Amino acid sequence: MTTTLFITTYFLLMSTFGIIAAVPGGVEKAAKENMRREIMRNITCPEYVTENTEANDVKAVVSVDEKGKVSLYEINSANPQLKNYIEQTLKQMNLKTEVPTEKFVLVVKFRVA
Repeated sequence: MTTTLFITTYFLLMSTFGIIAAVPGGVEKAAKENMRREIMRNITCPEYVTENTEANDVKAVVSVDEKGKVSLYEINSANPQLKNYIEQTLKQMNLKTEVPTEKFVLVVKFRVA
């Protein structure tokens, strides 16, 4: 438990330093990375995912507007059930942001421990 907490804290701290150090040209990249992380925090692994396979990967092209609304442009997955799950989850998602992002690729890899 403490190892996981340490790793998580270290990752967040390093991410924060990376964002602070970003030059104006890197602001968009930092915003995309922040939104990617925020989206991933809001997606849970469904109980019907019982094995680790690349078929459980979902790739989507998304953007986030200044109000935090996620727009989905394209979505692909070998697992139609997961594709539908991500599509519905993204449509209902509202994130905290003031910086809109251009389109970026979101890859969700569902794995069980």
